[in-house]
Amino acid sequence: MIIAVVPNLTKRKAHLCTEETVSILESRGCEVLLKSDLFDGNGVYRETEENSLRSCDIFIAIGGDGTIIHTAKLAAKYGKPILGINAGTLGFTAGLEPGELSLLHDLLDGNYREENRLMVSVQMFSQGKETTYQALNDAVVSGELTSIIDYWMALGENAGYRCRADGFIVATPTGSTAYSLSAGGPVIQPDMDCLVYTPVCPHALFNRSVVFGGDTRLTVTIPDNMRRLFLTVDGETPTQLHTGDKLVFSRSEQIARFLKLAQKDFYDVLNQKIIETR
Repeated sequence: MIIAVVPNLTKRKAHLCTEETVSILESRGCEVLLKSDLFDGNGVYRETEENSLRSCDIFIAIGGDGTIIHTAKLAAKYGKPILGINAGTLGFTAGLEPGELSLLHDLLDGNYREENRLMVSVQMFSQGKETTYQALNDAVVSGELTSIIDYWMALGENAGYRCRADGFIVATPTGSTAYSLSAGGPVIQPDMDCLVYTPVCPHALFNRSVVFGGDTRLTVTIPDNMRRLFLTVDGETPTQLHTGDKLVFSRSEQIARFLKLAQKDFYDVLNQKIIETR
């Protein structure tokens, strides 16, 4: 078995976690491809196109939620499953904690369950060009200097309506417990087939989160705004938006395949990592 181990060594706990993980895998005869160069000294993900990663059977990400999300998107591109090991603070997307590494033997024995996670495709039509982004957590549109922004939103085939807010979030079920939750959005079980739209500080009394089915397309058009607007996908480098740009949010063809070893369900993790820590 070939396993790609992707640690974010800017995380203090990641060094020992990585050493122990590699030791267990090699003791069981696995071929380990250690990719410690995918995150720079500041923990920023570096895009990569490596044929060697295509031959891996499983990806293991060691770090915080950002590390696991970026690695999961890379694994999804190659159609591979991923196991996240928490070496960060919250680690909500992690399948194992540092003290549970002995469970890696279960992984190698095939004693695990797989949880498929929906991803969102973001098509941006800007100045005559089309660019597509993939998000596992969320895509956020916001203005600079906390300014109010105007946009036109159509859900499915409806005619759409004008919105005013500090910004908005389109989140997957996985991302529903991140920024969307902080902005007042609902918690969604991660294996559900839906997306959630959450406005940020909306300037209308009844403008609240909307959960829509995975087959529905959300279209947003950017009219003239006084200040610059940006699209940020999974916390990556923001992309500036311009007047007349159109964004189309829909279910991605790619699926993130998360492996679970510890006997905890979603609500156990939600209670432990979010409710009890607040």
